[in-house]
Amino acid sequence: MARTGGDVLLECLKAQGVRAVFGMPGTQNIALYDAFHRSGDGLPHYLIRHEQGATMLANGFARASGEVAAAFTVPGPGASNAATGIVDASTDCVPVLLVVGGYDRAIAGRDRTKLFHGLDQEAFFRPIVRYFGRPENVQAIPGVVNAAFQAMFAGRPGPAVIELAPDVAAELAPAGLVPGSCVARVLEAPVQRQEILRAAARIREMRRPVLLVGVDCVAARAADEVRRLAERLEAPVLYGRLGKGVLSDEHPLVAGFTRSKLSNDLLRQADGLIAVGTRLTQIDTLGWSLPLPANIVQLDRDRRELGREAPITAGVSGGLRSALFELSEQLDWMGPNLDPEWSIAAGTAHTAWVTKPPIPVLSQIRQALPRDGLVSIDVTSTGYSCFDRFPVYGPRSLIYPCHSVTLGFAFPAAIGAKLAQPERPVVSLSGDGGFLMGCFELATAVEYEVGVVAVVVRDNCLTAIKGSQQQAFAGRTVDVDMQTPDFAALARSFGATGVTTERVDELPSLIEAGLLRRGPTVIEVRMPERSDELISVIPWLHGE
Repeated sequence: MARTGGDVLLECLKAQGVRAVFGMPGTQNIALYDAFHRSGDGLPHYLIRHEQGATMLANGFARASGEVAAAFTVPGPGASNAATGIVDASTDCVPVLLVVGGYDRAIAGRDRTKLFHGLDQEAFFRPIVRYFGRPENVQAIPGVVNAAFQAMFAGRPGPAVIELAPDVAAELAPAGLVPGSCVARVLEAPVQRQEILRAAARIREMRRPVLLVGVDCVAARAADEVRRLAERLEAPVLYGRLGKGVLSDEHPLVAGFTRSKLSNDLLRQADGLIAVGTRLTQIDTLGWSLPLPANIVQLDRDRRELGREAPITAGVSGGLRSALFELSEQLDWMGPNLDPEWSIAAGTAHTAWVTKPPIPVLSQIRQALPRDGLVSIDVTSTGYSCFDRFPVYGPRSLIYPCHSVTLGFAFPAAIGAKLAQPERPVVSLSGDGGFLMGCFELATAVEYEVGVVAVVVRDNCLTAIKGSQQQAFAGRTVDVDMQTPDFAALARSFGATGVTTERVDELPSLIEAGLLRRGPTVIEVRMPERSDELISVIPWLHGE
């Protein structure tokens, strides 16, 4: 059978190493979906139940693996529904590819508001993606796909969108058209030696340095080099939300999340900061109010980030692995004049951090989840403390919608993560409000027998907002108490396993049993009379 534009696009995705597509067929992408019939078993497709789920599952897949998964939707409302997962990928630097249907070339120049599923998708997506491409014919498809992947991995990762017109998807491909080859997954500029020398000189002036690490240390495959530098300097290591897991939380120099009181105390005592692969975002810096030292050395793959959020004394752009390696070599030779008491302070900070009291539900999940497991956490009262109170032992072990703060993220992202890493145990944690926003993907998890365990805290309340209202308005609240379903019964209606408990101490055994099942399990933890207790553990309501 003759190849079409749809066949060529799937061939291009396979050539780029894509292992999964999440999507839903519709009128304006039927030719693309017809190509799946001819693609054999080379590229699995997973039918989602809402277009938001397509990009959420792809998002979780990418966070767990570092690989791109694709999402397919129709244009217009399909694309705008999927945009939620794209916004999240943009703010958290996640490589997600969305392929949206388009409009036949003969009418593509018309006013989009007059077209079926009409939306000016380029104008809509341009502000939130690294690349938007629209192949004008079948011959242009390989170049557009290649450009999308290059953009997704140029420096920090990020999302891309390709609009494929129905007639281009159906167009016959000329013989000999090849899909291209996989682009490099770490694209970065070379490091300048003079920048390394200036950075080393500034670090040598530090007697009490602190390392602040971000997720780009993982994307750039530089976690080992971070550890070597930290140990060379005997410096405490702090992390932003996305940087959790760059080093194991068991490492004696890791002192926790930037927003904690403990981290703030360390920064006040420090006389230097080495920021590596972190963007110094509003959330991580308490609205850019962290007490940062005057001597800041910043290393980043993106030159535009150097000094962008705080004044620096030296900056190094380019590949983080090579930059950190060369910097450590220079410091070995130069011999920093470190305060001998600083490493003791780092050890004391680590001990104080790891001995903080447990958080209900969160600690029970940690007890049940094996060391190599992955947890996906939603925007929920019990989950806010995960950055400081949920130990992980390596990269890509905790995923959270860190900057878009996307309610409803955890469960669909957990499905994607499990499909990306089927050998890893995966648990999601949601509140009742968040789970309701993503529970429709239970049908997807059941259909494809995805063995995730979803823990849902049911207190019939938007708990964090209730606490925020009470604090701001002398105890007054409005529209935070809500009717919620029996989540275990809801799960069973989808064909999943559903169980209920009112005892938090039963959670570990219930989770362990769920992790042994072939399909999804929903564990409803009923806590309707404990909203005040849940509010009391929300760190940002209590000055931390």
